[in-house]
Amino acid sequence: MKAISGEPIANKYALDTRDDKYSLDFLYSENLADIEAGIQETIKGLDMSILAVGLAFVKIDREALYVQAGYKHYLAYLDQAEDRLDMSRQTMSDYKRIGETYLDYKSKLQKAGFIEEGNLHKLRFLERALGRHRSAEVFKRICSDSLRAFRAYALGKPSEQSDDKPLREYNPDIQITTKRIMVDGKNILRIDPDLDEKTKLELTDYLKQIYTIRSTGNQPYIFNLYDELEAKAIERFLKKRRKVKN
Repeated sequence: MKAISGEPIANKYALDTRDDKYSLDFLYSENLADIEAGIQETIKGLDMSILAVGLAFVKIDREALYVQAGYKHYLAYLDQAEDRLDMSRQTMSDYKRIGETYLDYKSKLQKAGFIEEGNLHKLRFLERALGRHRSAEVFKRICSDSLRAFRAYALGKPSEQSDDKPLREYNPDIQITTKRIMVDGKNILRIDPDLDEKTKLELTDYLKQIYTIRSTGNQPYIFNLYDELEAKAIERFLKKRRKVKN
């Protein structure tokens, strides 16, 4: 891979870059095919820009760069980043999710021959596909399917589970509009259109956690904790307890 701005190849956030320049001459064409080709080529450049921004947000979070601005955790930084970066919180969260998915599965995507340009938005459905189908099939199809076909595959009927390899974590398709919350295309809750964006994002996170836990056959319970440190302490205790039981 070539690195961005001459950074060494060891940088895990590096992306392949395009050397060619984009032409906007298609805007002057009267031919539909020429205009559509121009749109597709321009979108490829937009995809790489979105991915780069997404990876930047992941780096800010995972390497705790927000402390440089005086914030104790990423969510506190995100609350103020709308003004710092002049971007909506929802947009920043969407970009970060794409960046996280790409980074977490980067080696497998590259091994499968995944081309970022023109295929970036398939990453939004990768984890959902891995939660329903075998890994080898998923990575093959994310490279060959159209966006519409891969989305339908990711949200479709689960494949038969392998005996020796459990399916990946289920990541439900959650969409929050101005009036409702949709889970896998089904309306489960109507919300006030004036609800603030931060609360909407928190609801999204809670719903994802609930449905992920339920998909494993376990039941979600709520604990009254002081902060994230207490939550992590409980997680460590449960991991030790499960090791003893096994």
